[in-house]
Amino acid sequence: MTKLLTLVPVAAALVLAACQETTSPAPSNSLAVRPAFAVGGGNSGLTLHPGGLGEQSFAKWVSHEGEPDSKGNADQALYFQKMVATPVVAAGFAVIEGLEGQLVSDLTKLSWDHRDGGWCGAGAPRWDVFVTGSSGTPYTLFLGCAAADHTPASEPGWITDSYAGAAIVTVGGGNAGLTAAQQADAAAGTITGLSIVFDEGTDVGPGFVFLDNITVNGMVWTKPADNSN
Repeated sequence: MTKLLTLVPVAAALVLAACQETTSPAPSNSLAVRPAFAVGGGNSGLTLHPGGLGEQSFAKWVSHEGEPDSKGNADQALYFQKMVATPVVAAGFAVIEGLEGQLVSDLTKLSWDHRDGGWCGAGAPRWDVFVTGSSGTPYTLFLGCAAADHTPASEPGWITDSYAGAAIVTVGGGNAGLTAAQQADAAAGTITGLSIVFDEGTDVGPGFVFLDNITVNGMVWTKPADNSN
């Protein structure tokens, strides 16, 4: 049986269910024709969709709150909010589509820049990597902001939080309470989903964070128009 981190609120599971109910991939996005997600830029086949679950909780792109965009002067950032206490079942989230069926071993980098003043906790914002192990067992890897590698971003007032290589499984699996054997099983498996979840509220922090330069391997989001076509 998969061991899940007991401190992660029920909201995480509900976020996944909500995403599955609301997404309707076009035929051109099927696994048979989707390019490998390691390809960068607009040809990656990846898309990012922000959303929300529960009261006073959501994620959305906002202008003039982020680092300079690659094109234009909107300087957008992805804003996540949960303005209620952590035990309330609510979350801001973003779903990344296009990785389904890819090998876990092909996922080499997950990162974002977060702005000073926003929350960077053990459980939020975090990456949730949903995996089917080589044995067929489902796992969820939890990669919280606080445990990431932190480096100053190129823009003052921003910090880059990143996970790379084997740490995606070892740290994420360790946070989920997986044994070494379960982590090895997950590492040899395939990806079934990826999301960013913000579900730690105002009882532990400010209840919000701004993220920019959201990176999955070679794909970087600085604005909603960065989604692949």
